Amino acid sequence: MLDKIKNQKYKVFIFIVEAICMILELCASRVLSPYFGNSNIVWTSVIGIILLSSSIGNYIGGKIADKHGLKNNLKTILLLAAFFVFLIPINQKLILEFLSKTFADIRLGAILGTLTMFFIPSLFLGFINPIIIKLNLKDINTAGQITGKVYAIATIGGIVGTFLGGFFLVPNFGCVEILYVLSIILFILSFLIDIKLSNKINILIIGWLLICFCLFIYSLYTNDIKGKMILDGEDKISVSYDTQYGRVIIRNAYINNEHVRLLNIDSGYESATFIEESKQNDLVYNYLKYYDLMFNSKYEINQVMMIGGAGYGYPKHYISTYPTKSIDVVEIDGDITKLAKKYFYLDKLISDYNLNENHRLELINEDGRTYLNRNTKKYDAILNDAFSGDTPAKTLTTLELIQKIKNSLNENGLYLTNIISSVEGRDSRFIKAEVNTLKKVFKNVYVIPCRSIENKETTQNNMVISTDQELEFEGEYKLNIDENEIVLTDDYCPVDTLIPRK
Repeated sequence: MLDKIKNQKYKVFIFIVEAICMILELCASRVLSPYFGNSNIVWTSVIGIILLSSSIGNYIGGKIADKHGLKNNLKTILLLAAFFVFLIPINQKLILEFLSKTFADIRLGAILGTLTMFFIPSLFLGFINPIIIKLNLKDINTAGQITGKVYAIATIGGIVGTFLGGFFLVPNFGCVEILYVLSIILFILSFLIDIKLSNKINILIIGWLLICFCLFIYSLYTNDIKGKMILDGEDKISVSYDTQYGRVIIRNAYINNEHVRLLNIDSGYESATFIEESKQNDLVYNYLKYYDLMFNSKYEINQVMMIGGAGYGYPKHYISTYPTKSIDVVEIDGDITKLAKKYFYLDKLISDYNLNENHRLELINEDGRTYLNRNTKKYDAILNDAFSGDTPAKTLTTLELIQKIKNSLNENGLYLTNIISSVEGRDSRFIKAEVNTLKKVFKNVYVIPCRSIENKETTQNNMVISTDQELEFEGEYKLNIDENEIVLTDDYCPVDTLIPRK
């Protein structure tokens, strides 16, 4: 009976370990995103490196499983895995900042970042599966049955970890706190292999557990304290939040001697606001002013939709500047909207302009693509400023999406989208592909660079305006588009390979 209970214990261990592996993988993308973004490049690096480390771990773990002292080996492995997971939140900023500044190629930086931060902990976790199989194996005739059962339990653990991490832990807790908890759990599993308090290793484990627990509590309260300091206008600190869709960092800084608050999502500065009360609805980033080019229309613009709210910089400007006009803002991340209300004066705007009563501003927390899929409302203009870090939302760049946008516009309506690109050279590939795609739906597409184009290969914001109207815009640039230029579709949309890379 006692042996059966012990065998069940190890099956519980492998369930928990595999859940930890999947949560660790989800955290890896969030840890890397402030430095390398959250594109397919980062996910490919994370998945590839963790699979590599796990496979090497399984191979070495198989060799360890054929040796004596399995329980002591398992205890040591769990202890080392816990220790290296514990090091991730402590070392992440120093190491990843260095890598992001040293390597211009995001692919190389993301691979090295994953190797440095996650290879070793994943390696030790990979040791565990073969050892658990060996500990459960009492009869060679049942080897297949035992192996299948252990792998089934491990897979279910991975599934639970994926859903638990993706739907609950990552959106509601910071990755730092999650990593400390994972380390604590691994330390506890190590302790449970042999719970004799006289064991010196167990005394060490208890000590590390206390340290991890204290750091976990400290990290929970530190973010709240930093948030209050940010609201009080403090500089040289930042507050971070993990939402369902990305890692958000907020900090105060000075731009052109103006005190501003910045919103960073997955390595890209998505929004900013002036802190001075009289300027809180003014635009910090110059490119946002180019959305006002929609008023060059031959027809009156009254009802507008914007995809991508972030800090709600342009909607604040629009509401405060055009007192008779309305705007619907579709922001995929409800937590971003909450942060905009708290840190970027969106709540103040709603109160000052009585927006809950007159409904000039509608906040819609939904994916822009799914909203357009079911939308029946007609707009005079649709504005697109949706990015994940520096990467445009792929589903909002394709031919199928553009057709839905036109269906949501009134006759002769305008579609304006911000594209970060050069107008010529290697870094112009995305804007040329997107303009070529837009021309399949709209009669006229205008490209207006938001800064000087003395150097046509300089990456900058470009306002691309699509409409069936014949219009004129000062500073328009005529793109040289090859007749064989690709058309972006839901089936083929290689945005990650087309956009400019730092």
